[in-house]
Amino acid sequence: MTLQNVSIPYHLQSISCVLSTPPLTPANTPVSSKLIFTHGAGGTLASSAIANFSNGFSRQLPVLCFKGNSNLGSRTKMFSAVISSQEAPTSLGGRSMGARAAVMAATDQTEHLVLISYPLHTGSQVRDQVLYDISPMVKVIFVSGDGDSMCNLPKLDEVRSRMRCQTWRVVVEGADHGMDVKPKKLTEAVGIMTGEVVAGWIKGNDDSRREGRIFCDDDGEVKWTGWERAEKETAASTKAKQESTMPENTTSNYTITPNGKGTVMSATNSESTPKRSRSNVGHVENKSASKRTRKPTDAVHKKDPKQDNVSGRTRAAKRAQHT
Repeated sequence: MTLQNVSIPYHLQSISCVLSTPPLTPANTPVSSKLIFTHGAGGTLASSAIANFSNGFSRQLPVLCFKGNSNLGSRTKMFSAVISSQEAPTSLGGRSMGARAAVMAATDQTEHLVLISYPLHTGSQVRDQVLYDISPMVKVIFVSGDGDSMCNLPKLDEVRSRMRCQTWRVVVEGADHGMDVKPKKLTEAVGIMTGEVVAGWIKGNDDSRREGRIFCDDDGEVKWTGWERAEKETAASTKAKQESTMPENTTSNYTITPNGKGTVMSATNSESTPKRSRSNVGHVENKSASKRTRKPTDAVHKKDPKQDNVSGRTRAAKRAQHT
């Protein structure tokens, strides 16, 4: 990593910046930063979270970090000044309050937003509306510790589901809002890994894999899971696929098939009894009525013995008259 101090004019003062470039970059070589990044409200360019992230990110891509004050509006204006000084920067980012300023400073040319430890809530206030306003053309990556008291992960998932743009999320296991972990000696390695993961994401990302975790294994080594599909996204995708392949004449419980005489409904994985259609009900009732009015065939052809005796006597009397 090569470091260069940069000063950017800003009104009657200047903005102090540090440009971190990949190894083997010649000193004083003009470099267009791939990412413009800034620290949190109480941080500086020397803060461990900024230094570690920049170290990891600049192993692949250049990053320009600038120093600002603790006023959100002022930090956003400083962002705009730094953007103007660079040659078409496409990625903006920050940590904590710096992440909020990055979202507010995004321009039509912004392609990526890198939000480290985004402070989603403080007390009863939820800072979500500004996220909903992000252009659908921008890709956003959240990097949050699972111990961050200012970013509840289930709440973040809820917000992400309502955002108009595509989002990715990296969860750092055991990290707090400052990206510190225990044992403390692993904090630097975690920060460096975070920077490397984000740089790789900017270089290329997969729309179908948007979740990943950074963790420390039993041997004390920092690991990255790689990008994975979220379980709930997989379930939702499977359900949508099943619904899209269902025939047009199919309901969620029964398959409806015309048979020329009415409608036949066959149950599909349902424990309830289907209701008959009107045509089916009439067909069944008419069939039952015909059963009730039909006479047995043997009742029509059965002979009465008394009628047989009368006929016999009549024939005998006629024969006696002719003799």
